[in-house]
Amino acid sequence: GYSGTIEMGTASTGESVKLIPSGEIAKIKGIFIFKKPLKKAIVNQAVTVTLDREVDLSRGDVIASLNDPPEISDQFQVISVNAQMHLPFKNSYKSPYTLGSDRIVLVAAACKCYPKTNVLIIDLGSCITYDFLDSMNTYQGGAISPGFDIRYKALYQFTGNLPFLASKKVELFEGKSTEESIHAGVYFGVLDEIKAKIEYYDHNYDSLIVILTGGDANKLPKTLKNSIFAHSNFLARGLNYILAINTIS
Repeated sequence: GYSGTIEMGTASTGESVKLIPSGEIAKIKGIFIFKKPLKKAIVNQAVTVTLDREVDLSRGDVIASLNDPPEISDQFQVISVNAQMHLPFKNSYKSPYTLGSDRIVLVAAACKCYPKTNVLIIDLGSCITYDFLDSMNTYQGGAISPGFDIRYKALYQFTGNLPFLASKKVELFEGKSTEESIHAGVYFGVLDEIKAKIEYYDHNYDSLIVILTGGDANKLPKTLKNSIFAHSNFLARGLNYILAINTIS
């Protein structure tokens, strides 16, 4: 089977589909979620699809509706994301033009997915960013701190004897060696920081929604991720929303 997420529309057993970019035509033979068969899958469902014949599908290829396949092009109009464009929220940042495009896009995604809601967006990448959108649709600001890899590099570069280590998940809170102590310090330092941020906003704002995204989000324990909303495609949703409201039909 072929696994992926329904990004738009629906998928049904027996439906004819077009494979992009190859252009091959096939029919959906079966749809499954954790081996449980479905007749129909909807947006945001992660599913495994089987087809009526063997096809050559690679990572990044698309299974699309035969009646409404996406357009394929090697030329695209580029829109630069910045604070001067039309945004779906009020920006109360004191230096609005210095607000990073990635943070703008994430806040736009929060507007689209969770309207009129207090939302804290935590993005774990090279840096960890915290961005807060209140229920009045006003971006209030946030915080920026070093991500996992930057913390490891800083310990190596700005000390005399500490080794450079690769990031890893840690179970023991207390290290019994220098390497274990570095791992524990970085890992639980990030974890405690995130918990403190969530606790602050949860204490000061009603019905808080917390969004966890970014490439390093998978390094956090499942117990934390189960208490908040993990969105691997949150940035893409924000980009699509900003594009839609800044493109003249």
